[in-house]
Amino acid sequence: MKLVSVYKAPDEFMAKTIESLLEDKNIKTVRKSYQVPNLDSIVTYIKGNWGEILVREEDFSRADELVKGFLS
Repeated sequence: MKLVSVYKAPDEFMAKTIESLLEDKNIKTVRKSYQVPNLDSIVTYIKGNWGEILVREEDFSRADELVKGFLS
């Protein structure tokens, strides 16, 4: 099973929001944070985002459609 990124989150709140949206539609997700303990948000500053939401490759199209609809 290959995982692909469906959303790059600017912060933890948006990561959890998108994760919840997809899980409510029965799309399994993995929340991947780039954060390093005790370094506050330096990684967010360097990478440009907090982390990402991953989904199975076969769920990507549906998940991408849901995320884009939510964000619009």
